[in-house]
Amino acid sequence: MHATPNDRAERWRDFIFKFAVIVLATLWIYSPAYHGDWLWDDDQAITANPVAQGPWNFYKHWIWPDGADYWPLTGTGFWIQWHLFGPNPTGYHVVNIVLHTLGALTFWRLLRTMKVPGAWLGGLLFAIHPVAVESVTWVSEFKNTLSLPLLMLAAAAYVRFDESDRESPKAWQRYGLAVAFYALAMFAKTSMVMFPFVILLYAWWKRGKVTMNDLVASAPFFAISLILGLMTIIFQHGKAIGQETILVGSITSVSGMAQRIALAGMSILHYLWKTVWPFNLLTIYPRWDVEPPKAWQFLAWPIIGGAAWWLWTNRGSATSPTWQRHLIFVLGFFVLMLFPILGFITISYMRITWVADHFQYLPMLSVIGFGAAAAATMYDRMKESERPVALATAAILLSVLGYSSFRYAHAWAGEEALWPHTIAGHPNPCTYPRCGCWQAHNRLGAKKFARGDVEGAHYHFQNSTRLRPDLGETHNNLGTTLSARAQMFAQRGDQKAAKKEMDEAIFQFAEACRVTPHVPAIHVNLANALAAAGRFGEAAAKYKELLDKEPNNPALINNYGVALYKQGKKDESIVQFRRALELAPNLKDAKESLAVALGEKPDPSAGQPGPAAPQQSGLPPLDMKLPQSPTLGPTIK
Repeated sequence: MHATPNDRAERWRDFIFKFAVIVLATLWIYSPAYHGDWLWDDDQAITANPVAQGPWNFYKHWIWPDGADYWPLTGTGFWIQWHLFGPNPTGYHVVNIVLHTLGALTFWRLLRTMKVPGAWLGGLLFAIHPVAVESVTWVSEFKNTLSLPLLMLAAAAYVRFDESDRESPKAWQRYGLAVAFYALAMFAKTSMVMFPFVILLYAWWKRGKVTMNDLVASAPFFAISLILGLMTIIFQHGKAIGQETILVGSITSVSGMAQRIALAGMSILHYLWKTVWPFNLLTIYPRWDVEPPKAWQFLAWPIIGGAAWWLWTNRGSATSPTWQRHLIFVLGFFVLMLFPILGFITISYMRITWVADHFQYLPMLSVIGFGAAAAATMYDRMKESERPVALATAAILLSVLGYSSFRYAHAWAGEEALWPHTIAGHPNPCTYPRCGCWQAHNRLGAKKFARGDVEGAHYHFQNSTRLRPDLGETHNNLGTTLSARAQMFAQRGDQKAAKKEMDEAIFQFAEACRVTPHVPAIHVNLANALAAAGRFGEAAAKYKELLDKEPNNPALINNYGVALYKQGKKDESIVQFRRALELAPNLKDAKESLAVALGEKPDPSAGQPGPAAPQQSGLPPLDMKLPQSPTLGPTIK
């Protein structure tokens, strides 16, 4: 029986209405982020990334990128956006919002393809869910919003292939699309590496068993996951983590494995709870202290095991499934997609906290879909007299979710709103190692320092150093505010206070060099601080140490020459200034330094005690002007 024109028109009107509701709701919720600022590690991804900005060099993302992860499609997307929008973040935010909307629409389509009740409601719930805010408003999470619609298209194509006659050419076209879309999704972000296992779980859920045909069909997906998953592990350990301190035990030791098992169980329950109750969300959550783990921290596993046993016992069959069987598939998808970030594999984000909302952007889909299906099924079984109340209740709940997301999007509009929100969500007083907001203090301090609020920056850098005394970047940043305060006191004529602050700055820079010896910029800061304090012999020795590693760095050579000159070694300093100019003929500070050393120009620092005012160039001439820029360190996800 064919559908009449009126039926088709009615379906189209219904589709357009539902489509418009998802699109308009998403656009309203994320309106605070349209003109949002750059956040967190957006500089590493875009604004300070020469590969993202260079002409026709996006191919580097595919061959061997300089970054800490192998996500070449995401890198190419950033390259395209930079050449479209430049340094203005508005365009990037709009792209993320549009992609999130596409993700919600393709999720709706996947649920319809799977014949899941309440498919549209599932798409709408995902579109307005507060947990998604972090992924949508943070430009660096373009990898999340880009990979999701690609994975949804891959899953929908595979379901259609699985339901068709596998001997037909059309079936294999769908299969080819599924493999292609999955490869693209993995090139965008490898967090969906467990999807091949979901394919096998889907086969069991649908037919009650996994056949040889299922194994063969899943083989290309496993191959893609294996290759790109190994690439990600190589990049994470070789570049993202490097020499960073990760506060969790080694997976090869009994105590370390116990910590990770405890973390994984608590993380699963945390993510499940935040999917069901998405309130009090934070950028950085307080970390659980699992060194060593307490007995109660393993309780998640008996809960998970008991629930799994009960669901399995009441699973029914493929031909007569129970809701418990459906929930096995839902929770199986949820846990499988979370597995790469549960802590069994060390990732760089663990230096900050154990859990993060952007990690559950994809896993929460199954729980949302199950909730929508349960609501739609219950509605269908209601009496007509009960349905208006149910619709009103649903409208209120959806409005609460949408408004919560709208308010949370305001917090993500800029770092000066985001980090106070994060700090307020942590215990007060916040103590190490439970408190994960050291990064919030670090970032907020950098923002305040950039706009000239030295005292505000100093307060936050003191807190970040207190919370993470094991990181060079925190000590270095505290050193920058201490040296800036020393300059302020010197300008006011309080030389005693200036000396005290500069001595403390030198201590902080030295401590930064001790705990993070592999970052040259921190060693340069120490050398500059020594010179500013008038300790030119120590400064010269430090510059010489740096030049042994970077013999052709003209800025360091000039600084070394300044330190020599200040010790009265004029002839040796002239040699260094000329050498710096041979390497960089237009280096302004070296030209001025040489002119002073040759007597062609008076010494600008003569008769000026104490540290001098900062200059923007960061290349100190004879008066040893100091660069002032905090080191934020890597924040790779």
